[in-house]
Amino acid sequence: MSNIHYLPQSFVLAQSAAIEFLDQFHTVHDRAIVRYPQKRLIIIADADGGAASDELGEKMQTAILNHAAIRDVIDLLLIQPSVDLHRVDLLTNRYELRPTDRDGWIKLDSFSLAEAATTQGSAKLFPNKRTDLQGRFLRLAVFNYEPYTIWRTVKTPDEANAYYEHRKTLDIDGTEARLFIEFCAKLNCTLEISLDEAGEWGQIFDNRTGDGIIGALVERRAEVGVGALYSWYHEFGFLSLSKPISRTGVTCIAPKPLPLSSWMTPILPFSLAMWLAVIGTFLVATVCDVLLNFITQKLTPGESDHVDLCESVMIVMAIFILQTVLLRINKNPLVSQMILIGSLLLFGLMIGNAYSGGLSSVMTVPRYEKSIDTVQELADRNLRWGSTHDAWIFSIQLATQEVLHKNAVERNMAYSIERLPYGHYAIGEYITDAVSGNFEIMLEDIYWENCVAMATKTWPLMDELDELTLVIFQSGIQRFWENKVVSKFADNKVQHAIATSRHFGNPGPIALQPSHLLGAFFLLAFGLGLGLVCFACELLWHRLSYGSHPGSNAKMNQRFLFSPSPTASYD
Repeated sequence: MSNIHYLPQSFVLAQSAAIEFLDQFHTVHDRAIVRYPQKRLIIIADADGGAASDELGEKMQTAILNHAAIRDVIDLLLIQPSVDLHRVDLLTNRYELRPTDRDGWIKLDSFSLAEAATTQGSAKLFPNKRTDLQGRFLRLAVFNYEPYTIWRTVKTPDEANAYYEHRKTLDIDGTEARLFIEFCAKLNCTLEISLDEAGEWGQIFDNRTGDGIIGALVERRAEVGVGALYSWYHEFGFLSLSKPISRTGVTCIAPKPLPLSSWMTPILPFSLAMWLAVIGTFLVATVCDVLLNFITQKLTPGESDHVDLCESVMIVMAIFILQTVLLRINKNPLVSQMILIGSLLLFGLMIGNAYSGGLSSVMTVPRYEKSIDTVQELADRNLRWGSTHDAWIFSIQLATQEVLHKNAVERNMAYSIERLPYGHYAIGEYITDAVSGNFEIMLEDIYWENCVAMATKTWPLMDELDELTLVIFQSGIQRFWENKVVSKFADNKVQHAIATSRHFGNPGPIALQPSHLLGAFFLLAFGLGLGLVCFACELLWHRLSYGSHPGSNAKMNQRFLFSPSPTASYD
């Protein structure tokens, strides 16, 4: 294991130890930290030792070719010495679709021990087999996730471009699936698809098993997987990651803000801070008016010390709402009182007109609830958000498509979507055209990631995939792929609804309805109800007060006793 970490590129071993080495090849490399896909394996065969030994050697060489680890070794060199012929044969594997016994070996060259020269001069010991894979199967793990990877079953092989269970029955497409279509077109390989729709992206357990795409890779049911896979740290410990294919931003579509209720119309012109300032100013002005009146009456001889609190409250309130006020400053013509009333009149003029303007604006332009634009606002609103898999969130990983669609109708949670590089969105199937109008997209991404392809740590074609990925990325063809795939497979109505979700249409002139004045009626009802309650409390208070003073009750009884009764008769 320690030698693996030093990035060895070549292994030299005897033929007798080859099978044992290959048995441990995947295990050791899967637990290593470094990745080097272009491994070279040099096997030195045993010298001729009779017919029995030759037969045993051939069986071992066949077992080497048929070993599962050989799929991940393109550069294989077998050194076959021949004592009788005084030469050394150099062989390699074909790396074809299905290698067979001796047909899998290719003779590269022979070295004559007597002449100390090769028969072919300058033969390459490790020829480049990566440029032409001769139709070899490339096992690709995907699942249906628009617009990254889409697959469908077709009726005829002519319509298919991929195999499933060694039958040409699938047609795959998508912004990332097209990368592997081009990859196989360039290297002459054949796509064989590994599907796990229930597992989706999947997960990896500590015992190196799993489900979904990454589970198929760690269990080596597939060689490479793609489909909006991110550069996850945990998965990096088990798999190899390619160069970034594209950039994606994970954001949410949150319930669209609803129009505020009409009963809130009277309080909407001012913000909460403004209302607090107005109420505070009203209380301070009332207290100042009461104190000034009290001090004025103290300084004026012959005046009563009684100060009418209700009168001061009503005067200040009338000034605030731009109503006429009876100012009795002729009784006490003091400059201080005139200054107080003058400042209140100026303040009331500004506040009243500001409120009137705000009310006109509210009645003209509808007000809506506060929208969720940022991650902080999403957290402050305490709104659940999620999707169908723990790759997005862990709290609802067992939720079904039906449950998510129900929540989408009820507008009680937000849903994660992906913001694609060229203006489109990756949206779950549970967001249909019927419910897409209930949501609007956040302005801020929750996070962003690089989409990559994942492969086993020993997959030998990672360098070729990285090279093609960078060439395609710099060419700009991914914009064309995204536009074509989205227009072909996605619900364009849902795409348009999400893209324009923050734009509210103009309904035009609306006739005034009683609901528009619901706030005024609410204030009237509140005032009438509060007045009746206060009146009942005052009656009860006076009755209790008279009941506690017998003399007052006697005077009231005498008043009623000596009152002439229209029904009384005198003899």
